[in-house]
Amino acid sequence: MTLSDRLFSVGEPYAAGFFEFEGHSLLYNFANAHRRFLEQAVLAPYDGGRLYPCGPNIRYYHENANMAVMPEFSYTYSFNHPHLQKKCPEAAEALLSLHQKVAPIQTPHTVGGAGYTHGFVNYKRILAEGLSGYRARVTALSDGDFKEAMLLLLDGIEAYRKRCVVLLRESNADTALIDALEYVPEHSPRNIYEALVAWNFIYYIDGCDDIGALDRNLLPYYNGEDIVDLIHELFLHVNVNNGWSGPLGPEYNEITRQCIRAIQGCRRPNLQLLVKPDMPDEIWDEIYASLATSCGQPALYNYNRYMTMLKSLMPEVPDEDWSRLSFGGCTETMLEGISNVGSDDAGINTALIFDCYLRAHLADCTDFDSFYHGLVSQIRLEIAEVMDILNEYRRTRALYRPQPVRTLFVDDCIDRQRDFNDDGARWYWSVINVAGLINVIDSLSVIRALVYEEKRYTAEQFIEKMDSRDPDFLAEARACPCYGVDDDRADLLGTSLAKEIFDAFDQRTCYPRGKFYPVSNQFVTYADAGIPVAATPDGRCCSAPLCDSIGAIHGNDTKGPTALLNSVSKLPFDRVIGTPIMNLRMKKEHLDSLLKPLVSVFFERGGMQLQISCISREDILDAMEHPENHRNLIVRIGGYSEYFNSLSPTLKQTVLERTEY
Repeated sequence: MTLSDRLFSVGEPYAAGFFEFEGHSLLYNFANAHRRFLEQAVLAPYDGGRLYPCGPNIRYYHENANMAVMPEFSYTYSFNHPHLQKKCPEAAEALLSLHQKVAPIQTPHTVGGAGYTHGFVNYKRILAEGLSGYRARVTALSDGDFKEAMLLLLDGIEAYRKRCVVLLRESNADTALIDALEYVPEHSPRNIYEALVAWNFIYYIDGCDDIGALDRNLLPYYNGEDIVDLIHELFLHVNVNNGWSGPLGPEYNEITRQCIRAIQGCRRPNLQLLVKPDMPDEIWDEIYASLATSCGQPALYNYNRYMTMLKSLMPEVPDEDWSRLSFGGCTETMLEGISNVGSDDAGINTALIFDCYLRAHLADCTDFDSFYHGLVSQIRLEIAEVMDILNEYRRTRALYRPQPVRTLFVDDCIDRQRDFNDDGARWYWSVINVAGLINVIDSLSVIRALVYEEKRYTAEQFIEKMDSRDPDFLAEARACPCYGVDDDRADLLGTSLAKEIFDAFDQRTCYPRGKFYPVSNQFVTYADAGIPVAATPDGRCCSAPLCDSIGAIHGNDTKGPTALLNSVSKLPFDRVIGTPIMNLRMKKEHLDSLLKPLVSVFFERGGMQLQISCISREDILDAMEHPENHRNLIVRIGGYSEYFNSLSPTLKQTVLERTEY
């Protein structure tokens, strides 16, 4: 019995497919692994809806069945080595050897992902050409492993589609769904329903990552139908899979409105509305109605500002490609269907760097400028080290971790006959999460005032009082200028520090091409990122969470939302392309009168993004006390919406501490 046969016999079709044929490229082997998985994967039970597949992704059923190796959209595959060791030791050791050839991302900066790659497949082209068009393009390639790999994957997708149709027939599903899935996605849709059936099917094939730009790409198939319920059903499929994001706009149409209606009360996907100054009032009305359901959807993005920044940073990208502007995962900037963006590739915990530098060097610095510039030098050094580690990961990933599905469905991999991770996509860049920035800004302001200007404490006294949480010290620290109240002196310090940090990403270019860009989208990592950080001068106690966005530290924004957003808009956002998250909590009753003017002025002044939670303090407290009564309560946290009950107690407390405007 061959190794492949043994793996088939113990219920490991993905691993079996990988080892089935010798003498081929890794892309070929992984494509065949994916094919075998699709041919044998357990199908989700039909739930009676109008779209299929439905429910949890097929990985879910195999995880419950203890399958050791399965496809995964970011890292190509997931691998449970101990479990495979019990089933087939020879395969386990061979896969482990391959797995370890990809350089690990090991840094103390536990913020965001580690080589994570969200992405958008090219839904527009898939719908327009159908998979038959993809097969024709692949068939026309020169013979070789690349061509054969893509054909194997297409065979697997076709086998999976046919199996889905059989299950639907056996489940007495609606004939309209069966008829649609017999036609799409093999062929281009003939109507809006078939377009959504095809979209849903491809979403599951891709592994349930980003849902894409529905209002742009569905329009050719739309004839004025009410499709809110269908879109809502699609969104429920995203939600049950913890899926991610999709943009709306900047050209608004009836599908834009229906998408905003469909997201009401939904946690996922994260919808990002690209806002232009002339956005119609009827779109604003839809926003008010949706946010009033406390879903935090959609988040609002300054389209004109993004385009100005992006074109300046990447002048080589043509306008046609910028029309695909999208935000994947927790809002990382991408180009739908044509880019490979590390998101989040890694993180930089500026508060941790500051904490270590403060304790080692405060006593050595005779003035604030020397302390500040020494800190900046240390931050630059650690950013360069993280980028070097990340580049080695990206280089080895290109060699040993091909991604067949994204290679098939992201332009220009087929034309170049190169893998998605190995220079096949049209555009590449990497985004690295910057955490703790606001904590460092306010901490520097306190040090400048109490140690160097007013000379109230020596370095040793300052650290001792800070660590002991001395009440008099904390009161003096709170009286120092802080970020978030439109204080020019504090904000100027913040602007200077942020520019130094953001410019530090120019020290390296990213593999295989493109640049590194800083972002600030903390999602839920800001709590864990605070654990290794001792007490800081901004009043934060040891191991407490870091600031959750580029807004003020909770409780410091005492002069209202306008002052807060004025401080935010002073930061140098010309490098932070993807995305500087700004959380705001507002009362529902003020949305229709205050939100539009607040957003308009903030965006005019350079603000990039705003996400709104409409949940009262009373509701939060009751949900903390009686979670069983608030199972569907949703809050905006980091770059996405999440069920309040799913948050840790620490994260729940940070949501409660946000100022409610």
